[in-house]
Amino acid sequence: MRTYIRGFDGELGGGVPTGQVVLIRGASGTMKSSLAYSILYHNGQKGVKGLYVTLEQEAASLLHQMAALGFKPASVSDSVPILDLGKGRVHLEKLAEKVRGLAQGRSERPLTAILRAKIQQLKKQFGLDLLVIDSWNALELVLEFQDRRGETFEFFEWLRALGTTTFLIAELPAGAEDGLEEEFLSDAIFRVRLEPVTDTAFQRRLQCSKMRSANHSSDFFTLVFEGDHFEVAKAIS
Repeated sequence: MRTYIRGFDGELGGGVPTGQVVLIRGASGTMKSSLAYSILYHNGQKGVKGLYVTLEQEAASLLHQMAALGFKPASVSDSVPILDLGKGRVHLEKLAEKVRGLAQGRSERPLTAILRAKIQQLKKQFGLDLLVIDSWNALELVLEFQDRRGETFEFFEWLRALGTTTFLIAELPAGAEDGLEEEFLSDAIFRVRLEPVTDTAFQRRLQCSKMRSANHSSDFFTLVFEGDHFEVAKAIS
């Protein structure tokens, strides 16, 4: 599955292997959401169907932000629907009311069942090949994981069984260490960071630090956005 980040797919051996769960991890301000939307947007222009699940902000705000960057969301509205969970638990509880009893007799938490059922419904309706969840941090808060390790494992296994190529956005707080469960469980990791190049100037850098079943570069590349495209170039210290 191509990312349409100019210069990057070649470094991945052609793109992301179909069906993988990719973690896009970075600090605030590294354009993680824009990067993920760009992947859906450019695939959508080629007729590849993708779903963007937003828990960080409401759909109208997200689309306004993407339009301000130069994307034309209306041009891919049929191939890139947005599941608006910007009000988090409130939206999921409203969905739960519509499908009351969906999770009865199951061991998983009801809101987890509701979210999965909604995504599966949209996959069946649109024939989704791509999925973005923005963000993993917000999802954890909404679903109120009691057993973080076990429920993270279960959710990742469900994503793989879904059959879509999934991009899971994850905030990395300043000073936080790697090695969380989601990093071990993901098939691939895209790291985005801000790198100081002078006392006052910063560049965004992108790295694929992990990708199963692929001969990929692990180098950091300079990441730039122009028009409606991201592109990478060799980073110069």
